[in-house]
Amino acid sequence: MYTHMTFTGKGFIGSARSEVRNGTRVGTLRIAKTDTWTDRNDGEKRERTSWFSVTVFAPGLLDRIDRGWLAKGRYVEVAGDLRENRWETNGQERVEVQLIADTVRFLDRKPAE
Repeated sequence: MYTHMTFTGKGFIGSARSEVRNGTRVGTLRIAKTDTWTDRNDGEKRERTSWFSVTVFAPGLLDRIDRGWLAKGRYVEVAGDLRENRWETNGQERVEVQLIADTVRFLDRKPAE
């Protein structure tokens, strides 16, 4: 069973690309979401950035990737299903949560060419 979620963030930090895997066109993206808050204990401002991997199969979005629409700092809203990948490296268990996007909406204008 997969979890469907909608995520809004700033991203596509230079790693947007599309490629062909087993005859299917696939886009791979990274989105950053930065949270800021003030620590209740010491009053200091804190910041934490979380990175999300996004996989896209939608041809229209893949065309935009190839035309350079996904530039650093673009605001986007992504919706899709979460999938968890687990593997082991040097005895350490690794986990990656990946969003399989079915919708991507640009929340700002396309950068000037």
